[in-house]
Amino acid sequence: MRFILKKYALLSAFLFLCLGSFSQKQKEIQQELVLIAGKPISAADSLIIENLYFSGLQNKLNQQTKAALNNFNQIIAVDPQQHNAYYEMAQIYFKNKEYDLAKESIQKALTINTANEWYWVLSASIYQELKDYNLLNYTLDELIKLSPDRTEYRLEKANTLMLLQRPEDALSEYREIEKNIGASLETLEGKQRIYRLMGDFKSAEADLKQQITLDPTNFRYYILLGDLYFNNKDKEKALETYKKVKELDPGNGYVNLALSDIYNSEGKTEEAFAELTQVFRVSEINIDQKIKIIISYFSRFPDLKYVRYAETLAFILTEEYPQEAKAFAIYGDVLFQKTEYQKAGEAYQQAIALNKNIYAVWDQLVRIKLSLNDMKGVVETGEEALTYFPQSGSIYVYVAIGLSQMKENEKAISYLNNALNFDLEKGMKVQVYSSLGDAYQGLKKYKESADSYEKALALDANNVYALNNYAYYLSLRTERLDKAEQMSLKSNQLSPNNASFLDTYAWILFRQKKYEEAKEWIEKAINASKEKNAVLLEHYGDILYHLKDEESAVSYWKKAKELGEESAVLERKINEKKYSE
Repeated sequence: MRFILKKYALLSAFLFLCLGSFSQKQKEIQQELVLIAGKPISAADSLIIENLYFSGLQNKLNQQTKAALNNFNQIIAVDPQQHNAYYEMAQIYFKNKEYDLAKESIQKALTINTANEWYWVLSASIYQELKDYNLLNYTLDELIKLSPDRTEYRLEKANTLMLLQRPEDALSEYREIEKNIGASLETLEGKQRIYRLMGDFKSAEADLKQQITLDPTNFRYYILLGDLYFNNKDKEKALETYKKVKELDPGNGYVNLALSDIYNSEGKTEEAFAELTQVFRVSEINIDQKIKIIISYFSRFPDLKYVRYAETLAFILTEEYPQEAKAFAIYGDVLFQKTEYQKAGEAYQQAIALNKNIYAVWDQLVRIKLSLNDMKGVVETGEEALTYFPQSGSIYVYVAIGLSQMKENEKAISYLNNALNFDLEKGMKVQVYSSLGDAYQGLKKYKESADSYEKALALDANNVYALNNYAYYLSLRTERLDKAEQMSLKSNQLSPNNASFLDTYAWILFRQKKYEEAKEWIEKAINASKEKNAVLLEHYGDILYHLKDEESAVSYWKKAKELGEESAVLERKINEKKYSE
């Protein structure tokens, strides 16, 4: 357990040298250790200092950093010995992660007042952040002198000695603590780390066995001993020791976790999983640690065994933590990995109901609705997400796609242009320009549509969707068919056997009156399609008609109608038995 030093701060090389030189004077006459020149202070000066100090504290409370620092600097200008002003400044700098400035300020505070424990605590935190462990160690010595009964200072000193690669000294410090207050879990764990570092297995084992003899009912000592055996690759003794803990404390989740590790190391995955299901039912192992266990299975997907493990544990998590959004979020992630999008969406919806401020969940939920072709859901969910995350460019894009699919092109364009105000990654920006091309086409703003596709392809010349859609819309307008043919052919080369892309190329050839080639490509599209497609069959009929096979053409038009294609143009083709646009 780390001590509270992180909360405050430490000292400078200058102070280290000065206080080292004057250590004897400090013990005898502390007030004589004044290294910052003072000056006489009048009653008026005292009033000014009091007002400035009060104002500085108010500024600090209101996070008005510059004003606070200005007030404290004015205090020092009036009286350079106002150590509390230096301390307040050091706190501000420390909070702002300006550690060198914090060090300089606390150094001055300590030079004036060496007996203030909180000044030393703040200085210790500064040196922790600066990773200056020599000065941190020196500061802890000073804190121990000021408060010899504060065990946390000694524990922190032992940790610091380890960082200084002085394990023997750290071990002595732990023993000194135990001599004064007795052994504790912290001292035992600290000594165990040192023994492992020194490769002294026998001392580590003897130390723990001694504690078990003194307190045979304390299961924590057995866990440490079991860990020692496990890390020393003595699985048999580790297993024996952990099972002893089960006798002392049958519901101990840490033991289940340890046993799971042993079984996994032996390839006994089902036994390991059985232990984990018990881990997930106890509260002593926190939810974040449990989520990490679930995530560890993701790398083993799509192996069905590990998918089952992850799903089972994630479901248990939702039962044990019904008010925790992250429990449902990780359950949704597992279901998403399984491509069970509907169920994943329901889990994410539950997570959002518990906590609406998790952006990743909103993003996943909108993506799921897109994949399920639920465009109304995309728009509704996306718009709600934007009330919580108005700076999310990607959500604007998703909503725009939904609106575009719902033929609400004016609104889609507004959302897409809003998205361009954000720092989008290249792929997303290509999607925006491509979607603008679609939306402008829907509004018959053909110049704007073409300009948008050109921008998309300028960013990514190989974007198959921009190539295909741009080519298709040019063919519909019978514009620049040579360019359309080149783009469509390129999209098919980049993404072969795509029914939609094959159909686009066939349609462009049809527009160019290359009917035999068009027939060849539309047949490829029909064969590539996973299911019967009315649009493809109607296009096939159009091509056959121009190849003088009117009877077959009408037959395919009828098949298109039977599949649900409804349009006045198709009806006219069937009724008049001839091609119509």
